[in-house]
Amino acid sequence: MAVNQFTLADGQRAERKLLITVAEWMESSTPVREILGTRTEDSSIEYNADVQTMTDIRGINYTDVNRTQPQQDFNPFLVLGGSKLGALLNDIRRRNALSELNQFTMYIITAFVDTGSGSHAYECEKHTGCTIAFSGIGGDSNVNFPITVYFSNVITLGTVNKLSDDFAFSADE
Repeated sequence: MAVNQFTLADGQRAERKLLITVAEWMESSTPVREILGTRTEDSSIEYNADVQTMTDIRGINYTDVNRTQPQQDFNPFLVLGGSKLGALLNDIRRRNALSELNQFTMYIITAFVDTGSGSHAYECEKHTGCTIAFSGIGGDSNVNFPITVYFSNVITLGTVNKLSDDFAFSADE
């Protein structure tokens, strides 16, 4: 498998806006998507690796990474007009329908990677069976509804054709 190169000049740093997280869920058999991060100043995907380190009888250290449990916090996740995800999560909160929080598909788009295809395609990971949990609601002058995305590690690699919520996802062959 060939490793795709970054679409950055030597020494140029990738801007945060080029790492895009999109939530998808179904409403009446129709997929609905929303790009996450509006008015969130800082959000990183944390992998929370399960790491085991041991030293053998010769004094050499060995490290095994058994699994990762990726998650991403969005705090603040403000209650904003037009946010379909915010309205859905608030409805789930009101009904205390917590079992509905684990029915999301998440897309992680790395728009700073050249797919080498010569077309407008961006590398993407599609995670199915993800959970979005809220940790509170309130605030001082604006209503904050902080959320955490828990990625499933059920991943399909592929590409998307544009950097908006109406993209088409194509799985790698």
